[in-house]
Amino acid sequence: MGKTLICFFFLFLFSVQKIDSILIFRRFNISIWNRLSGDKKLMINCRQGKGEATDVVFLSFNGQWTIYFRVYPRTLIWCNIWKGPDYVQHAHFNAFIGKESFIHDVCGGRKPNVCLWQAQEDGVYVRNNAVGTFKLMLEWDTNSSTNILF
Repeated sequence: MGKTLICFFFLFLFSVQKIDSILIFRRFNISIWNRLSGDKKLMINCRQGKGEATDVVFLSFNGQWTIYFRVYPRTLIWCNIWKGPDYVQHAHFNAFIGKESFIHDVCGGRKPNVCLWQAQEDGVYVRNNAVGTFKLMLEWDTNSSTNILF
């Protein structure tokens, strides 16, 4: 009986570790932070897969907008953002892909469970959670217009 209980205990600990490492059904966040100079607003519109788009959000300087969700197989959240005040400069990007490689390589890991994007004057950055630094991911596109709204 004692050996069975010990074996059960070790199997339980191993299972808890495996559950923690499973990406599916985990809660996750995407945050977009406006760090544009001169109090410029940032216009944001995101969509999960083929679902409904979020409301269009106008984010003031130093403001942060967050989407909370659960990760399911094939989770994809992509965003369009426009740089104010004229909203001519645009960026379209995959803000989250439900794959371990994306979370590790782009967001820098799952702790904390957030992928933080930052709009700056020269483009869009993402924070590497593991080291706390930001990396330029894409530059602003001036060929797009605000007519891209979903």
